[in-house]
Amino acid sequence: MVDFSRTAVRVAALTGVAALALTGCTKTSSTTAAPAADCTPQTAGLTTFTAGTLTVGVPENPPYTKLTGAEASGMEIDIVKKLAAAECLAVAWVPITYANGIAMINNQKRTDLITGGWYVTEARAQQVGFTTPTYYDQMAIISKTGVDTVAGLETIGAVGSGTGFSWQDDMTKVLGDKLKTYPSTAEMKQDLQAGRIQAALDGYGVAVEAYRGTDFQVKQSQADTRIAITTDKPISAFPIDKNNKALSDALSTLIDGYRTDGTLVTVAGEYGLAADLVVPADAAATSLR
Repeated sequence: MVDFSRTAVRVAALTGVAALALTGCTKTSSTTAAPAADCTPQTAGLTTFTAGTLTVGVPENPPYTKLTGAEASGMEIDIVKKLAAAECLAVAWVPITYANGIAMINNQKRTDLITGGWYVTEARAQQVGFTTPTYYDQMAIISKTGVDTVAGLETIGAVGSGTGFSWQDDMTKVLGDKLKTYPSTAEMKQDLQAGRIQAALDGYGVAVEAYRGTDFQVKQSQADTRIAITTDKPISAFPIDKNNKALSDALSTLIDGYRTDGTLVTVAGEYGLAADLVVPADAAATSLR
């Protein structure tokens, strides 16, 4: 994301495993208001699955995405709204899961792009396109004492981790039976608060949101050569219809502009995330597209 999970970003979003499962057609969607009649798009001649509307898949994964009734919210939703406005497109929000998200683009052709903090991977790039990247992710360490190293985890006691994260095999080699796995952030947080584990591992953005207002500290793990994700941070981008390069290029140009003018930093900051999570231009230029 292996667990196509609930509140934490799992296999389809935060590991290198492609999500191929299809859980059935999603029928519900909601649509933003159409742009003004005199709106001039940044890029002329763009096409979408539904003319005049950008259809966007939205999983449940705060702070990246959330769908409450007819209203989508989250840091990636904020970016998509800016993209759609720039291209004079209405937006249709379609609920998805991490199991069916990719298929909603390339098999069902129900969405133009999907949101939710998806990692850019070689395997996934065989199935869908990607916009230019937006943010890095990182392994977060959550504890009361502010541990931020793998070495610190070796002596802290029992450590929890969501099932299916890309660091699981590496951390198992380091921690052995002191590492406990959980199907979602919610169950892991309960055990951490109850003292059954002394630290937890989660995606950084998800952890900041999940532990906001608690007495737990969320720290980005310092680099440790034993844990690959701490030295080679994964990057997120919007999966998009592979055959609609014009749309992908247009949205990527806008996102690169948001990178340059500080919009990506501002959006991250509004959700309590650090500016250094924004993928810089040089790294973005070499990402899979």
